[in-house]
Amino acid sequence: MEYHIRVTKHQYAEIPLLLRNVGIDCLQEPINRPEGMPLWQIFYGVSGEGEFVFEGQRNILQEGQAVLLYPHSGHSYHKLQDSWTVHYVGFNGSACLKFLSGLGLKESGVYHLTDSSIFPSHIRKISEIHDSASGHKELSYSKELYSMLLDFSSSAFHVKHTDSGQETGVVKDVIYYLEKHFAEEISLTDLAEQFCMTPEYLCTLFREQTGDNLIPYLNKVRVGKARIFLMESPDQTVREIGERCGFHSPSYFGKVFREFTGMTPQGYRKG
Repeated sequence: MEYHIRVTKHQYAEIPLLLRNVGIDCLQEPINRPEGMPLWQIFYGVSGEGEFVFEGQRNILQEGQAVLLYPHSGHSYHKLQDSWTVHYVGFNGSACLKFLSGLGLKESGVYHLTDSSIFPSHIRKISEIHDSASGHKELSYSKELYSMLLDFSSSAFHVKHTDSGQETGVVKDVIYYLEKHFAEEISLTDLAEQFCMTPEYLCTLFREQTGDNLIPYLNKVRVGKARIFLMESPDQTVREIGERCGFHSPSYFGKVFREFTGMTPQGYRKG
């Protein structure tokens, strides 16, 4: 399903973030846009694989990943598997550039998500707004878009391209390792040995390509998983959720969780 949202000049001036188009479970046909689009766009991989080409780089969009495109970024994309489906949103507004930059989403690229439930959840809410009987939906769309971008930024990280494909591959392997083993005790020394590097070099390489330091990134992954478990496992205590995500100190779990979400684990669960 795809639909476009018309806005007036008055709405464009009054609403700083405007949702303009939405696609849900779309089987993508090949697209070539040398001049890009006059919108910010986010594509989210639902199933299968497709290839995006932009800024001279080829990028594979897999399930659970997202592509962010800034306005007028020339791009093309096509499916690599017949089952390739995506969700997407297009948006603009007077606050877009400043807002996205403030969230750390400063450039086009493929973004990996530590919490793969975020984008589909917001897409469902946007669909509910679309199907509702309300006659004035623009502000509701804007609120949901604002919430989506906040949640997206807290879960997304961008692996930057380098001249060495091998080094880029190592960082991706580290990321996948952390996402798989987040519940285990992981020390920087053990992680460096796992990938046959010194801790110093691994930290530098990771920071250059993702913009994050390793241990804060691991905490980001763990908090993302905790957010899911807090909602999906109401029978487990906050302490049990923390241990399930690799936090063996309840106080440290609460401290780190607040740093990333602005609230306590218990407050997040109640909210």
